[in-house]
Amino acid sequence: MLSCGPSTSRHTAENRRDTATASADVDAPLQAKILASKKVLKKQLREGANRFNEVSEVPKAAFGMEELHATVVEVKDLLWNDGGYLEWENDKFARKIHDIFGIVIPTDSSELYRYVNLFEPCDTTSIYHRNNGIDYNGFFIVKPENLITDFYYLPELIDYQLLYSDLSEKEKGFSKTSYHQEYHTTVEIEKWMELAARNDEYSLESQRKFNRRLILNRHRFLFENDDSCLNWLLEHDPFFLERLVKKFGWTANEKLLHWAVTQTRFNPSNPDDFGSLFWKKNCDGSLKIHANTFKLLQTLYAPSAASEVHFLLEDLQGYMEYMVYTPHPAIMDKQRVEILAHVVYFAEQYKYKRLDNGQRWSHHRMMGRLRFMLDEKERKILEDNHYFGLPNFREWWDAADYDEYYIDGEHNGPWGRDNEPLTEPEWREKVTGKQL
Repeated sequence: MLSCGPSTSRHTAENRRDTATASADVDAPLQAKILASKKVLKKQLREGANRFNEVSEVPKAAFGMEELHATVVEVKDLLWNDGGYLEWENDKFARKIHDIFGIVIPTDSSELYRYVNLFEPCDTTSIYHRNNGIDYNGFFIVKPENLITDFYYLPELIDYQLLYSDLSEKEKGFSKTSYHQEYHTTVEIEKWMELAARNDEYSLESQRKFNRRLILNRHRFLFENDDSCLNWLLEHDPFFLERLVKKFGWTANEKLLHWAVTQTRFNPSNPDDFGSLFWKKNCDGSLKIHANTFKLLQTLYAPSAASEVHFLLEDLQGYMEYMVYTPHPAIMDKQRVEILAHVVYFAEQYKYKRLDNGQRWSHHRMMGRLRFMLDEKERKILEDNHYFGLPNFREWWDAADYDEYYIDGEHNGPWGRDNEPLTEPEWREKVTGKQL
C-alpha cells in the first residue's frame, strides 16, 4: 500500500561515489547517467540558486536538455526506489495520460518529453524555464520512464552536500558575481549553500522535502488512484488540481470535482471560470460537455436544500445570460446552443421537483428564459439537433411557453402594480380562446 507521507532517501554519499567511480561491476548506462548528473550539478552550483541586480531578481537562462535529463534521473529514482511507485506499462500509461489530460502519446518505448502548459493546454510549445507561477507553469510527460514532472534544479531534489561532498567543497570557491549577457550588467549570486544554511521555511531542505512529496503525491493520486493524497494536494497544490478540472476537463474523481464545484460561484467579472465546470473546447475544436458535473450537482443540491438551490439557480441564470448576450467567437453557434441546452436542462428539472412543503422551484423559469433569449436561428439549431438528445427537453420546452410570456414581460413590461401578468390559466385561455 502506497503512503502519502513524506519521502525519505535511501541513498548515501558512498552509494553515489561508488556508482560514479565503479567500472566493471556497475551498469554502464546507469554510471553514465550519474556522471552526467554530476556534470549538471557542477554547472548549477556555479550558476547559483538565485541572481539579483540592485533592483530585483534576475531570471536565469533557459535550462538545457542535459539538465532536464538529470531531473528525470532523480525523479525516477525517487518514485521507484523511495516511493514504491509501480512501474507502468507503456499502453496503460498512455491511456491514463489521455484520460486525464486529453493528450495522445506513443505507446512504444520511444523517448519523449512532451511539455504540458497549465496556462494554455493547447499550446504545445516547450518551455525550458523553471516554473514561477506567473510567466511559466507546466510540466513534462516523460517516456520511456512513464512519469510526469516539473523541471527542478538538482539541489532542489537531492542533498548534494551529502551525496557529492567534493562538489560541495568546490561551490565554496565559486564566484559570487556574474556578468549577465542579456541584461548587460553584473549580478549578485545567491549560492545554493546559502539556502542550505537557512533554518526557516525557505531553507533548501524545506524546499527539497516539499518538492519530493509533491512529486510522489501527484503520481499516487493520478496514477495509483490514491485519494488519501488529495487533502495534502488541495492544501499545497491547488492550482494544479484546479487546472485538471477546469482546463483539462478531468471530472472522473468525484472528491476533486466536489472541491472544484463548491468553491466556484458565477462571477460576472470572470464568467468563464464558472463555465469551465460544465464544458471545455478540445484542442481539435470539438466540444466536451462535463456530464459528471451535472451528476454531482444533482447529488449536492437536492430540491429541499432551499438556500443552496437558490444560489445555484441564480448562478446558472447569470451564466446563461452571459452565454446568450456576449459574443463567443472561439466556439461555433451550434456549440454555444448545446452548452445552453445542457445548463438550462439541468436547471429546469427543479421546476418539476416538489419541495417538502409541496412548492416547486418554478420562479426562475429557466426554460422560458431560454425561449425568450434565443433567436430564430438558434431555435432552429435546437430543433435540427433534436434538442441534443436530452430526455424530456422537447416536452419542457413546449411547456415553457407561458414562462416565456412572463419573462418577456419582465424585460419589456415591466410587470408591476398597474401591469400585472396574467395567470397561466388566464393566459392560455387568451391564447387558445378556450376556458381552462
